[in-house]
Amino acid sequence: MREEETGFAERFIENADGLKLYLRDYGQDRPDIADRLPVICLPGLSRNSRDFHQLALRLSLGQAHQHRPRRVICLDYRGRGRSDWDNDKSRYQLPVEAADVLAVCAALDVPRAIFIGTSRGGLILHLLAAMKPELLAAVILNDIGPVIEISGLMHIRDYLSPAPPQASWQAAAGQLKAVHGMVFPALADQDWMDMARAIYREKTVRSCPISIPRWSSRCRRSMQTRRWRTSGPCSTD
Repeated sequence: MREEETGFAERFIENADGLKLYLRDYGQDRPDIADRLPVICLPGLSRNSRDFHQLALRLSLGQAHQHRPRRVICLDYRGRGRSDWDNDKSRYQLPVEAADVLAVCAALDVPRAIFIGTSRGGLILHLLAAMKPELLAAVILNDIGPVIEISGLMHIRDYLSPAPPQASWQAAAGQLKAVHGMVFPALADQDWMDMARAIYREKTVRSCPISIPRWSSRCRRSMQTRRWRTSGPCSTD
């Protein structure tokens, strides 16, 4: 967690496979919002809870336009962010991750919530609507829909291919801009740096700090070896 990232509690929930799933819990101790439905944020394929930090702060502090504060829960799927990696790559699939979301809700005693799903998170919400519709009080789908093109998944597959670690945060931000800049031309250099710090983590190798992605290599291999039948349009999933 970066020093400037505050305003939430860090929690770990154990799922049915014995893996510990990491989440950020915003506003969980505020008695004035206990009677309001919480918001649960589900990130994209290779993303994590950090993606929602600014939004979660605004929602939990009541800074969003004409909205009272709410509890906000942001999850790292298995093999992403700070959650445990699954050694069985066959379990990196939507029904398993949907079951993980249900496990988190049960552990937190959340019987009903408002959900925000970005890309893969939206696909998980499609499954939850069939698995446990009473859990979904409202759903916001971001960068995903019922019609998706094969070119989108091919792009995701390609940029999840093995890449050398980046030597600095600046290099990591530059790599992201090189891959996604044409799709998001409005992003400034600071936006690419914020994205890098959300996606990468710092690791010291032979006394030299490097930046490496925050997702499991087994998760990436599972995506690359799967037969592609549908795709998502998101280019930063």
